[in-house]
Amino acid sequence: MTVPSDYDFIGNTITESQFKNALTVLLNHIRQMSLDLVEAQGGNYSYANMALFEADKINVPANSTVRIAQGDDAGLYTWDGTNLTPAKESNFFESSNSENLFEWEDNAGNVVLALNKKGQLVSYDEDTKRSILLTNQEDIKELQKFVDELNLNNISVLLKLLATSNSSDLYTFEDSDGNIVLRLTKNGMLRSGQIDGLHHAIDTLEYLKKLVSQSEDSKLIKFEDAEKNLLGYVDKFGNWVLNGVNISNEINELKQRKVSSNAADLKVLAFKKPESLVQIYLTDVGVLPTAKGTKVNARAEIHIDGVTFSDKVEMEVQGSSSAAYPKKNWTLAFTSKVQIGDVPPHDEWIFKANYVDSSNCRNIGGNTLWEKIVQSRKSLNGYKREVDQVFVGKTGDDALFTNAIGHVIGYPCVLYVNDAFYGVGSFNIGKKYFNYNLDRSKPTQIQIDWGGNQADITKMGVNFNNTVVYEFKSPKKTTAATLQSMQNWDAFASSSQVDFTANASKFLNKTNVVDYWLFSDFLFNYDGLGKNFQFVSWNGEQFYFMPYDLDSVWGSNWAGNGTIAADSTLTISDLPLATVNFWKKVKIAYATELKARYKELRDLKIFHEDTVYEICFELASKYPKDLILTEFNRWPNLPSKNFSNVNQIVSWAKQRLAHLDNQYEYVA
Repeated sequence: MTVPSDYDFIGNTITESQFKNALTVLLNHIRQMSLDLVEAQGGNYSYANMALFEADKINVPANSTVRIAQGDDAGLYTWDGTNLTPAKESNFFESSNSENLFEWEDNAGNVVLALNKKGQLVSYDEDTKRSILLTNQEDIKELQKFVDELNLNNISVLLKLLATSNSSDLYTFEDSDGNIVLRLTKNGMLRSGQIDGLHHAIDTLEYLKKLVSQSEDSKLIKFEDAEKNLLGYVDKFGNWVLNGVNISNEINELKQRKVSSNAADLKVLAFKKPESLVQIYLTDVGVLPTAKGTKVNARAEIHIDGVTFSDKVEMEVQGSSSAAYPKKNWTLAFTSKVQIGDVPPHDEWIFKANYVDSSNCRNIGGNTLWEKIVQSRKSLNGYKREVDQVFVGKTGDDALFTNAIGHVIGYPCVLYVNDAFYGVGSFNIGKKYFNYNLDRSKPTQIQIDWGGNQADITKMGVNFNNTVVYEFKSPKKTTAATLQSMQNWDAFASSSQVDFTANASKFLNKTNVVDYWLFSDFLFNYDGLGKNFQFVSWNGEQFYFMPYDLDSVWGSNWAGNGTIAADSTLTISDLPLATVNFWKKVKIAYATELKARYKELRDLKIFHEDTVYEICFELASKYPKDLILTEFNRWPNLPSKNFSNVNQIVSWAKQRLAHLDNQYEYVA
């Protein structure tokens, strides 16, 4: 790059346009020099092991310091861009294999904050296994450089906090007598007499562990202005949030992409499937509703794998019988649409409290198993999911995938309300029509959601306008054509066995009804025979059973306070006789298909205790033990806490399969 001469600025014939062009060239040159300087100075990087560094070394600038935390190669190195050379550490730390003097851990044993040997406060990027120097001066320079260019007002509060405070400290830690024993300075350094002088044992800081002990307060450290307005905080999961922005994430995004990563600027907020516990913080919440029908406004802040978004929400109690439980499910209606994982964007998400299932495995785990069953199908038309059959024969816009999956999906989460611990649960999508690929404007594209009582499945037409029995999610407006579909179904469902068998292929999809019955039989999904399912049709003639609300499966009774014997016959005492007879006719009509499909699912090990274990372990492991203990303390009357766990579910599933093997004459 050629730097402009003096004449380019002060020449007698220089025009305004030429002056601006020269100034632009000069500023770009200065900016590049700054970037080259930062690159030349290198940086500090940390990796869990040498293999992770080798995989990432192309991204590490020359003249950097590299720390390998574990393995035979653990230690401090210098990196010249080609070679990694062991570095001599100070005598004081020569014998230590750890880069940190002190570490704050979450309840799973993961380091969320640490004090390193340089006296710097760091957090960790789980994606790259790099340590992140919080509020590091180079990071601040990076931010300052882009604030004006990108108009990142959401970051300016951090810079203001760092630049205008009269004190050199962001935060001070005091003992019970009010003496300052530890200071967090503006440059991200932890300072104390012990650290500065290195005269006292580091274990004198052990008391700090009380700061991250499980409590019902979500915030570990709070930053406030002189008027006690909350500027930001560090939560117990290691998130640094200022003005609703996750600062560590923002710094990383700016460095990597040089653009804003604030999700709130998007009309659809899209996130990867969470790998860790989703954290939900609801603030500005007044009196929590005690029943459905009352809505309250709040502010929501959602943390997903270190990425944060904030939005206004409208809260309402969710569920039918579960609405009476002391720990409520909550529908959270956002102003933006939110997509988490491979599902359609939803403007409503549900905090599912799992009050009757302390394992937090049944509802989401049952839906996960259903998806495994669906994906094991052999497809002749290119599709396996029921909801995708609408695409068969379609082209152009009509053939575009919508991410509809036809059942609930959810992610382990924890909820705080006004900074107080509310409970653990799952963050779920609900039963929206678009998750079933339905067009609500068409009278024969039907989705029916059952009410709180077991229903007579042969009286759909009779109960056409009875919203106590069932509710139309689709179509938006029912017509005579919709009613005719219901009446035709009633005639089929109540017909004799001979007629039922003869007409089954017209009104039922064999693949769906066989899989749904076997799924329900394995899970002992007794509520799924008369109410806890979605009843769906894309043409008003053939109907499908889709699972919904699976909190009382795998041996749990409806109240969550006891188990059902694994060798029980799938039925329920309050199921209307006509509905009982309907399912009997299904089993007779598809007797051969049920046995063949059961064998297939057993041979594929989808129906297997190991599969149940894998599903439940994946979910249960997301909840730290101490967080579950906090849950038990917050909700001491949880009905299932003394029996519902992964071991109980897996053991019950194994016994259930032994019973079903005889019933379906399974031979391995």
